[in-house]
Amino acid sequence: MKSGSLLTQLKILTFIPLLILSVLFFVFLYDSFREIRQLQTLRDNTQTIQNVSRLITDLQRERGLSSGYLESGGKRFVGELRTVRYAVDRDVRISDFFVVIHSLRKQIDARCISSVASFIAYSTVIKQLQTRFLALTRQIDDVDLLKFLHPFINLSLVKEALGQIRGSLNGVFSDARNPNKKLLYLALHAKGVMDISLEKYYVTASSAFAQRVRHILASPEYRYVDGVIERIALLTFPLPKEDPGYWFETATKVIDRIGTVEKGYLDTLRDYTQNKIVRTKVQILVELLALLALITFIVWLGKTLRDKILRNVTLLQQYKDAVDRSSIVSKADVGGRITYANDKFCEISGYSREELLGKPHNIVRHPDVPKAVFKEMWQTILDKKPWSGIVKNRKKSGDFYVVEATINPILNHKGEIEEFIAIRNDITEVIKLHEELERTQEEMILRIGEMGEARSQETAQHVRRVAKYSELLGRYYGLDDAEIKRLTVASPMHDIGKVAIPDAILKKPGKLTDEEWEIMKTHAEIGYRLFKDSDKPLMQAAAIIAHEHHEKYDGSGYPRGLKGEEIHIFGRITALADVFDALGSNRYYKKAWSDEEIFAYIRQERGKHFDPKLVDILFEHLDEFLEIRERFR
Repeated sequence: MKSGSLLTQLKILTFIPLLILSVLFFVFLYDSFREIRQLQTLRDNTQTIQNVSRLITDLQRERGLSSGYLESGGKRFVGELRTVRYAVDRDVRISDFFVVIHSLRKQIDARCISSVASFIAYSTVIKQLQTRFLALTRQIDDVDLLKFLHPFINLSLVKEALGQIRGSLNGVFSDARNPNKKLLYLALHAKGVMDISLEKYYVTASSAFAQRVRHILASPEYRYVDGVIERIALLTFPLPKEDPGYWFETATKVIDRIGTVEKGYLDTLRDYTQNKIVRTKVQILVELLALLALITFIVWLGKTLRDKILRNVTLLQQYKDAVDRSSIVSKADVGGRITYANDKFCEISGYSREELLGKPHNIVRHPDVPKAVFKEMWQTILDKKPWSGIVKNRKKSGDFYVVEATINPILNHKGEIEEFIAIRNDITEVIKLHEELERTQEEMILRIGEMGEARSQETAQHVRRVAKYSELLGRYYGLDDAEIKRLTVASPMHDIGKVAIPDAILKKPGKLTDEEWEIMKTHAEIGYRLFKDSDKPLMQAAAIIAHEHHEKYDGSGYPRGLKGEEIHIFGRITALADVFDALGSNRYYKKAWSDEEIFAYIRQERGKHFDPKLVDILFEHLDEFLEIRERFR
């Protein structure tokens, strides 16, 4: 083997793991930055929710005071209204309702708007703020966070309904001689909304938070509020008299206590978000350092292996130079009988010169060399042309040696063949090194396949079993030895494209969404692109397997919807081997199937998912497949 070819293979051997790690590195960085951006958005949304919630609380208070102010003819709640307006003005900058609120206040101060119209106007603004609040929560896809948001939303609706009751009845009590019936009906409607929202809250809230609300509703203040509402609900005129100031103050205490629970949710949301940002940054840093350490280790390991192999190649090259100075030489007559053999020939073959002379070269012929090689060799030299090639020979001891041989026909002056001279170089050690390099490459491919499976926490034995199943199917299908070897070595790379699939999809325990499934399916194309540009047969086999192992015999597979024998035999074999093994293994999204379920499924998919001939082979030799599964369990 030429040293240049060996160096090329070494580069390929080093390049593949570095390429895969580079893909992993960039996928990791992309996912990490995306997660940080999502967390920052989540944090901003949480802060906005807090601001909106505070503004809603102040507006609810201003709405109730405004009802009392208008119904009392501007005599009540003047100071309280001024104070709460200041609080609203502090927070109204977060919205675009500044002009609306100040225009409404001018009408209230001039008392040119009814208390009902004022109440409805404030409620409309609050509802619009709540709509924006809900829109912000829909942007949050954190499952744990939504466990706090849903009860928080329901509690906010309870507080708003109670705020409407407080405000409308404040207006009713502020003009006891002529109570505003519209405000009264608004209060009764709000009580119904409050009861419904409270039931929803108890369904969604944790026991701790629900208990806090029950404690508030059991307080004397709420019993007073609830008693007033019950008496008002009788609609018996004249209505029971209530001091508007005491009513408003007492109802406000209840609302403020509910607001304290609401604030508890907001504090939990804020702390959760901040803690998750910190944890995520630490996790990203740790994983990044681990990935960089792995890349460093692979580079160091590759360099060490390359240096070691190059050292051996350098030594072998010196051996080859020595052989060039004293080559293995023999001569033969036109009948192919040996007429001369030098010392090197005798030494390497193990025969004495006397044992070689007069014998045909078949004496050192190795049975591994096909007869067609010798036929082509003789045809070439009999045509008076030189023949060059690599030949495996057998020693007297039964051992073998490999030579790079050039056989030249020696012509006399008439152009007739006089004899043949064979000049050989011993390349046995180079061939053995090449075989060792191929074994190393096969092992590296297996390890890379295991690494790809390990990312989804599949065991290393999975790719070994798939390789063994594929080898068995290929042999009984009738593939030649070279094809079987390529299939066996390359099959562990069938799912290598999964290295580029995000963890959130790859490791999702539940069923994938349609969008996630489309992303998952891209692993076949990704695996194909990793190897498709290589001119090495083994890499081409890996590209085919990665690309076609999810195609189905009836054409319903992906990524190209190939059908029948349009699918390469490597893809059809790996598809059956992979599914046979995967069904019996625990995954994120399923438990391992029993043998009866596996066998029934494969029989059912004969001619649909799987090549019928391969299914028949599987069941004809089922004991051998089960023995492989047990051996590599």
